[in-house]
Amino acid sequence: MGYRRLIWFTLAGIVGGYLLIHPFAMLAYVLDPQDSTLPLEYNLWGHQVHLAFSAEMAAMGGAFAFMGGIAGFCLGAWSLQKERWMAEKLESERRLVALETLRNLMVTLAHYIRNSNMVIGGFSSHLLKHIADIDFAHKLQMIQQASREIEAVVNSLQNLTEISTVQYATEGQARMIDLKKELEAHLSGNATTEQHEP
Repeated sequence: MGYRRLIWFTLAGIVGGYLLIHPFAMLAYVLDPQDSTLPLEYNLWGHQVHLAFSAEMAAMGGAFAFMGGIAGFCLGAWSLQKERWMAEKLESERRLVALETLRNLMVTLAHYIRNSNMVIGGFSSHLLKHIADIDFAHKLQMIQQASREIEAVVNSLQNLTEISTVQYATEGQARMIDLKKELEAHLSGNATTEQHEP
C-alpha cells in the first residue's frame, strides 16, 4: 500500500513537472519585464505553450519532468513517514492507557488478594509448627508454596513496565500476560531470603 502511494506521488510529480511547471517556466521567461521587445499578446502565449511541448523542447521538458518526479517522490516519502509516525504514536498511547488501566486494576486486586493470602500463609505457617504428621506437614508446605506463588504473581503484575502476551491454550485466540521471567525472579528472591532466615 505504501509503495503504491509512493509510485503515484512520483508519477504525479512527473506529469505535473512536464505539463504544468515546464510551460509555466517558459511563459514566465516570455513575460520577463526586462525583455521589452516581445509584445504581451494571447497568440504569443499560445505559441510558447505549443513550443513547450514541441520536439525541440523535449530535453527541457524531460528535465522538468525529472525534477517533478523527484519532488513527488520526496513528498510521497514524507507522507508515508508521517503516517508511520502517527501510527506509532497512537500505538504508544494505546499501550500506555492499557498499562495504566492494568495498574489500577492490580492495585484493587492486590489489596483483596493479599489480605486473603496473608491469612492462608499465616495460618499454614502456624499449623506447620504444631503438626507432627509428615503427610499433613507436606500438604501445609504445598499450601505455603502456593501462597508464595500468588504473592509473586501479584508483585509481578504490579511492577510491569511493558505488556507482552503468550498464547494461553494450544487452541483458540485466548492470550495471557507473560510473567515467566518476573515470577522466576520473585520466587528465587523469596527462596534466597528463606535460606538466610534463622
